[in-house]
Amino acid sequence: MSESIVEAPAESWHSGLSDEYRGNESLSQIPDLNTLAKSYLDAQQYAGGSIRIPGEDASTDDWTAFNAKLTDKVPSLLNLPSDESAARDAMYARLGRPDTKDGYQIEGADPDFLEWAHENGLSTAQVKAWQENTQGQSTQDQEASDAEMQAANDLLKKEWGHAYDAKLAAAKNAVMAYADAETQQFLLDSGLANNPGMIRLMASIGATLSEEQSAGIESGSRFTLSPTEAMDRIGEVRRNTEHPYNIASHPQHNAEVEKMEKLYTQAYPEEV
Repeated sequence: MSESIVEAPAESWHSGLSDEYRGNESLSQIPDLNTLAKSYLDAQQYAGGSIRIPGEDASTDDWTAFNAKLTDKVPSLLNLPSDESAARDAMYARLGRPDTKDGYQIEGADPDFLEWAHENGLSTAQVKAWQENTQGQSTQDQEASDAEMQAANDLLKKEWGHAYDAKLAAAKNAVMAYADAETQQFLLDSGLANNPGMIRLMASIGATLSEEQSAGIESGSRFTLSPTEAMDRIGEVRRNTEHPYNIASHPQHNAEVEKMEKLYTQAYPEEV
């Protein structure tokens, strides 16, 4: 028997397939039967570990079974509940919501807020974070308000001098007389209560409430005018030649001299 110097190619495993499968493009990518066997076994293993998603016509029982299998395969998976309250409560419990609002055990928290938080499924960690953030913000707001108040006080003390206390009292009287509780709260919340311009306005209004003002000096109070206001008043009196202060024989001359002395005291408080 003669031998050829060229060996005939080995017969492919595809040759044993029927015509229906022999030309299949996917099968043509598999080089041998071992590879085919491995592909088959891998597919079987994958199919055994997979979960089929119910179709559009699936029943409630089908979906229940599907969710049970899915949760079993992936324990950390959280299913969104339907409208049933029991399902929602179970989900909220897994997320960290206590059984009742009292279960939050957060000191100083608003009971109404805790009730709302529980109804809406907030966890204890979420409520604590909200409480800490709110308290921190309140502290910052209070510190900012105190700083604004101090700045306004320093400015007005420098501007009003010894008249500061009396004018501030007049401003407070004006607010109490003309602003109801809601308006007063608005002044506080908006920061206007610490605004120098607003305090000046209220002081001016408050000054008109007193019926015991003479030459700009409030009865019973030594200092009610700022240095600038006192100087203006002194100038007005001196320019008025018919004023009792400028007429030594006038019956009110001595009384007006005393008032002028008080005005000078207010005009030059640093010398008192």
